Amino acid sequence: MNDVTNLVWILPDSRPEHYPGSWPLEFEERLLELYNFDYHKDLKDDVVQLFSGGVQYGFKVDLFNDSHNDYKGDAHSLPKEWTDQWKMCILDPPYTSNWSRVLYGASELLYSKYISEAVRIVKPGGFIACYHWSMVPTPDTCILTRRIFIGRDYFKKLRICMIFQKR
Repeated sequence: MNDVTNLVWILPDSRPEHYPGSWPLEFEERLLELYNFDYHKDLKDDVVQLFSGGVQYGFKVDLFNDSHNDYKGDAHSLPKEWTDQWKMCILDPPYTSNWSRVLYGASELLYSKYISEAVRIVKPGGFIACYHWSMVPTPDTCILTRRIFIGRDYFKKLRICMIFQKR
């Protein structure tokens, strides 16, 4: 079994915006710094973000054009030519299919499909970071390297970012 690093971050609550469930302030910056990405530079060739709603950095993929995305598409089925393209993929999916429908009018969420797509588009040795409300399974061909537990404010549930490395 590999060694897994566990971190705890207490961060300011989410920024006010029209995307419910956005991660806390400073999360993106801290995650990118942890993996030695300079978020002051254009990261579109290095980092891709699926379910990109209100994110700020990297190549942004979302179902909706109003999220200022770079590509309008479904994280369950990404272009074949994206295979092994990015160093890191960050995912912040709605946590349930019901939330996907109610909050965004989107289709059913299938973890096995969108995580497989994330693994496919990351280069070997690259990282997949999945922000969720629970621990998610390690994808095939990956190893779990880090768990970041994120606290936001009093009486708010913790979130977890599971980080996998593609073999």
